[in-house]
Amino acid sequence: MGRPALLLVAVLAAGCGAPGTVHPSSTRHPKPAAVSVASRVRALAATYMKQMESGQYGAQWAELAPLAQLQWPSEAARTAMLRAKFQGSAGILSFTLGAVQPAPPWVSPESPSQSVSGGLEVAVTVALADPAALKPAGVAADYQRLRLVILPEGTGPAKVLGEGPASLDAPLIEPAVAPQESGSVPVLMYHVVAPFPIRSQWNSQYAYDLEYGLTVTPGQFANQMAYLASVHAHAISLNRLADFLLYGLPLPSNPVVITFDDGRLSPFQYAVPVLAKYGYTATFFVPSGMVGKFVKTLTGTNPQHYMSWSQITTLASSGYWIEDHTLYDNVALWGLPASQVAQLAGQTAATLAQHTGRPVQFIAYSGPWPYPTSTGVGASQTQLFSELEGLGYVGGAVDARTDSDRQTTSQIWQIPRVRMNPNEAGSGLSPWFS
Repeated sequence: MGRPALLLVAVLAAGCGAPGTVHPSSTRHPKPAAVSVASRVRALAATYMKQMESGQYGAQWAELAPLAQLQWPSEAARTAMLRAKFQGSAGILSFTLGAVQPAPPWVSPESPSQSVSGGLEVAVTVALADPAALKPAGVAADYQRLRLVILPEGTGPAKVLGEGPASLDAPLIEPAVAPQESGSVPVLMYHVVAPFPIRSQWNSQYAYDLEYGLTVTPGQFANQMAYLASVHAHAISLNRLADFLLYGLPLPSNPVVITFDDGRLSPFQYAVPVLAKYGYTATFFVPSGMVGKFVKTLTGTNPQHYMSWSQITTLASSGYWIEDHTLYDNVALWGLPASQVAQLAGQTAATLAQHTGRPVQFIAYSGPWPYPTSTGVGASQTQLFSELEGLGYVGGAVDARTDSDRQTTSQIWQIPRVRMNPNEAGSGLSPWFS
């Protein structure tokens, strides 16, 4: 996809001087129309951010492009959420604007089918009231150079499309006092979306059974997504779920979160085209140490292909979310020394963020949850939550033996999921949407 350009045309005056002579009249000047567009865009960016700085969120609504307005439940819901988010230590003290630049295509982080080209971009850096008091740790740094995307709208008024720090999917800041929200939101947990494994390619019945148990075929996955579409389900990100749990932003009807663990290549090959067909976003939990690998035994059995960095960055720029699944997805984090947690989780999150340009704030814990349900918790898990918060995370998704769709503010570190097993019909999802 090409980047739209803001053309500045150099006007060279004709002259009869010696070759190479530069006349005063031949210096480069932008066309007046181009300067006007850039000026209008920068003026709108400044007005918009001054309103945000002073908490005048309602005044921003008329400045949003229609597609930006559609990202929100309502004007009132947007105002209420931003007031809940940017208060106290998270209050906005000041902002700085970067230069007006051509913007890459804007893609809705909640609906990849919504994409707009031709915008201009202003990088926004926000200074928050008390960065040291904010949770998760380091979140204030995530409010540097956020993208404010503005549509010039020809000769008419410019409109804000990508809302920068005001976006409903901007980095999460834990409120000093969170509401106690709860709701039914199934978080579907997939691993492999591919044809079933071939027994002769696996060196033991155990290894084959394990791979088979993680596999949903492309046809089965397509049927499940078709079912979601038939019940008018709205696929959302974990960030959007957290906007509800932390700030009280109402959820869309029939919300669902679609997740893929392990960073395997097959969901990129088989699942993403189906997701794109329905405009569904999804979250990919990636173990950074496995990126680009093809794992097999010395005898060539047990083949496992993982996504490359190029494929991961493509997902991130196309309306999908990349979150953490530890370094190699082979060690349970609870009970480990804090230094090892920082290595297996904090460093891998930093690596993912470096490649995607987006902070990583959620983790899918490695290994099965040590309790029958997601609500079970012990001292080592509670300690882990605190350590992860200190590394910049906001919540975690579990793999419990009992499926649940009950999401609550108090258990954002224990987000339950619904494991998707082989040979489940699309209609098998009906209990979660009745």
